[in-house]
Amino acid sequence: MPTKSLGRGGELRLALPRMALVLAVCVVAALVATWPLALHPADAVLLGTEHEATVQVFSIWTLWWTADRLAHGLADYWNAPFFYPNPGVFTYSEPEPLTGLMVAPLWGLGVPPALIHNLALWGLLVLNGIFGYRVTRALDIPRLPALLAGVLMVTLPFIAKVWGVLNLVPIFGLLATLEGLIRFGRSGALRHAAWAGAGLVAAYLTCQQYALLFAPFALVAGGLALAQQRGQRAALLRLLGGALGVGLAILVVAWPTLTLHGQLGFTRSDALVQALSARPGDFLTRPGTATLPLPSTDPADTAGLFPGAILLALAVGGVVAAGRDPQRRRWAIYLAGMVGGSVLLALGLNLDLAGWRPFELLRGVLPGLSELRSPFRYALLGQLALPILAAWGLTAVAQRLPPCVVGLVALLGLLGAAENLNILAPTTPVPRSPRTGWTAWLAGQPPGTAVLHIPIAGGVHVSDYEIDAWRMFAQIDHHQPIVNGYSSYFPPGYTAFQAALAQEFPTADLLCTLTVGLGVHTLVVDQAWLVDHQPAMAAQAGFFQPLYRDPQVQIYHLQTPTGICQSNAPAP
Repeated sequence: MPTKSLGRGGELRLALPRMALVLAVCVVAALVATWPLALHPADAVLLGTEHEATVQVFSIWTLWWTADRLAHGLADYWNAPFFYPNPGVFTYSEPEPLTGLMVAPLWGLGVPPALIHNLALWGLLVLNGIFGYRVTRALDIPRLPALLAGVLMVTLPFIAKVWGVLNLVPIFGLLATLEGLIRFGRSGALRHAAWAGAGLVAAYLTCQQYALLFAPFALVAGGLALAQQRGQRAALLRLLGGALGVGLAILVVAWPTLTLHGQLGFTRSDALVQALSARPGDFLTRPGTATLPLPSTDPADTAGLFPGAILLALAVGGVVAAGRDPQRRRWAIYLAGMVGGSVLLALGLNLDLAGWRPFELLRGVLPGLSELRSPFRYALLGQLALPILAAWGLTAVAQRLPPCVVGLVALLGLLGAAENLNILAPTTPVPRSPRTGWTAWLAGQPPGTAVLHIPIAGGVHVSDYEIDAWRMFAQIDHHQPIVNGYSSYFPPGYTAFQAALAQEFPTADLLCTLTVGLGVHTLVVDQAWLVDHQPAMAAQAGFFQPLYRDPQVQIYHLQTPTGICQSNAPAP
């Protein structure tokens, strides 16, 4: 009896329930993986393996800044109002503009900052799972193993390790790139080339670092797709056109960063890169927050790279099963190569071959790699490949089981995810609003009123900058530019100036530098700091005109006493 075509409408009606199921499963997986965050989503954020809230608070500020600039047509997007008066400081860290755009409307609705951050986190995890499902379906893997691959993608141990760093959570753009190239290898269609390109652009707009790490692997995947098309000229032109579009789109966003960083000579020292390069033993430990401490947990920055025994076993089975099929072999080899290659690259400067360090050569050749400080993050690419391979392994298991016990496949996949859970990870509280009495007062001052907060960070470790990250959190309410700040890079001379402020303030030289050299005339001082520094403040009383006081802070107008400061007071 001939079958009747469902048509596009019928196919869509069948697809919608499946899409809803995938979405629901990934949402549940994201909530379980981050438990108990869902119990207090508006009052706290996950610390992950971080020891302080510096990065999380900075991520909240980053999401706000994108929303704020969106309301102004993205004017002065790179000239963020911290590290005053330095320009272009928003290029110093990951701007993650796509993530910011995803949650931008929530700021206008008065949603608490922590909830906005957590919705972004959950949204990114869900997208990781959905695109994990999509890339496995592109390989013609059955729906149940593909769905389990999505769950495994949500619970990747590397992602759990970096929950506290929001821009390191999204991998859906990388998965979309793979999906597009896999489909292009079969079809040669422009839409699949465009999908792959859009995925890489999305990867760059959510995490520039991941896009940089993945770029060579994307080139290899593009070569595989072209090989499937037997080098057809039309397919080659479509893929090259897509690559050109990606390059131009990324260049538009990257150009301010490339230009400024080139002018300032930003790079990472060999000592820092080696310290953040993985060691072989790091692949045999779990993150410090792992629920299952087998093998042992390790809180070190580069440790916790074990992918999970069940996931690894399923992936090995997937390589074997797919390797027997000529139609699947090339992608199985590619994904296995991604696992092996990512391990070697994660070793960074710790991979020494009789005095020759390959990563040192790569840093000098590949654009952007000289600014990478954490080679161990290459391990993410290997972990990303494992759920895809595991889906093949689960398919092989399912084919050997009678239909009545196919639920064992689901159980096996879920056990692989459960093994890598990091539930009950520590959280850190976040106020429901940045508004306080003093931020409201400061917001009422003329726009552009430059502010210095005292005390300032007293060291250069991430934990030292938590105090200045909270200054930036307060800025979400008052919007005035501040001298304080935190980022991945710091302006030239800032750390020396910061140290002087932390150790010597308030000396006349520093006050003259602020008022004459920088044009900073508003000082916000914590009351707790004032208690211990009253004599020093009294000695420079001519500089300070009290403006506002509450139990938290004292705000002064900084003025220049006659004859004290020279007109050419040095700037930092």
